[in-house]
Amino acid sequence: MRKFVTEIEPLLPEYGKDKLTEKSISVLSKAGGLGVNLSNDTLKEISGLVVNMNSYYSNLIEGNRTTPLEIERAMAERFSKDPEQRNKEYEHVAHIEVQKLIDKLLSENKDLEICTVEFICRIHKEFYERIPGEFRKIKDPNGKVFRIVPGKLREFDVKVGSHIPPSFGEIEDLLSKFCKGYAPEKLGGTERLIAAAASHHRLEWIHPFPDGNGRTARLFTHAYLIKAGVNRNDLWSISRGFARKREKYYAMLSNADEKRLNDYDGRGNLSDRRLSEFCEYFLDLAIDQIEFMSELFDFKDLFERIKKYTENETDLKPASFIILKEVFINGKVKRGDIPKLISLPERSARRELKKLLDKGLLKSDTPKSPVKPAFPVKVLEYFFPKLYPVN
Repeated sequence: MRKFVTEIEPLLPEYGKDKLTEKSISVLSKAGGLGVNLSNDTLKEISGLVVNMNSYYSNLIEGNRTTPLEIERAMAERFSKDPEQRNKEYEHVAHIEVQKLIDKLLSENKDLEICTVEFICRIHKEFYERIPGEFRKIKDPNGKVFRIVPGKLREFDVKVGSHIPPSFGEIEDLLSKFCKGYAPEKLGGTERLIAAAASHHRLEWIHPFPDGNGRTARLFTHAYLIKAGVNRNDLWSISRGFARKREKYYAMLSNADEKRLNDYDGRGNLSDRRLSEFCEYFLDLAIDQIEFMSELFDFKDLFERIKKYTENETDLKPASFIILKEVFINGKVKRGDIPKLISLPERSARRELKKLLDKGLLKSDTPKSPVKPAFPVKVLEYFFPKLYPVN
């Protein structure tokens, strides 16, 4: 192993610290109000929708474009016959399953430490163990093809665009310093948010794995944002912000790679100012994405969109909108309450309810249990416009 020579400082920026603190407070405030009007069952369904969306945008950042319908089919294990497309679909499923695993781990153990080499390697391991062996291959800098070992750190030097990551012999030492410096339990509220941004860049800068560093970093950042208290319910996605202007995302990562600019640019080997700029960019995206989702959840506009959709469905009666609205507000509605709710005879009410269940607009655990909201891909552009790109 080579002697440790590379430094990673600063871990947290000093430049523009007051502005970053102010933006962090804004993120905390806006995130705290997100989804407060949603019932638990509705919140759970929307959360699943956002998890799928997060996978879509994370893959899009990697240049792998698929459609929401393809993701839905892949989640039902109806994979494409085309090998290249099938690989993308497996990546989607893996990302979704690992994010759900992270959510479960953090929900069951509030004290779980995420800033450990073991946790970071586990993210990579869990992701690649869900990818078939035929797709776990990569070429080293000399063109030699070898298999990716899930969770195993890089064992050769690489160049990523214009960035030359630290030598493989330094990775363990750098990750150790990374984990000590970014441990959220040692940081205050606004510091945690700034650290979520800074650690996202620094983990990509270290580039600890031969492949999958971007996905690992984004999943790690998802865990960090939960620890920071701003996305416990999976109601917004920082990856959507990254992907909407993918070139800028990569440009901001590249800028933060820069060495110390001058004697006034902090005291580390890397630029304090450039790291601060990346953190500001990250926090601005967080604010933008939280505000975007808040607008989608506004009941007045949402119900107008749902109503318009039901009016365009010629086989649905006005009563369908009343049912959907009530289920969305309360999270669930007993079947026996529906005739009274829509002022129709029991038989007519059952027919209208059946239409909504057949269309996938409602779901139920059993044929007699209460109905709950559902959001199939076909209605997303109507109910939640701009959640995914139009094309």
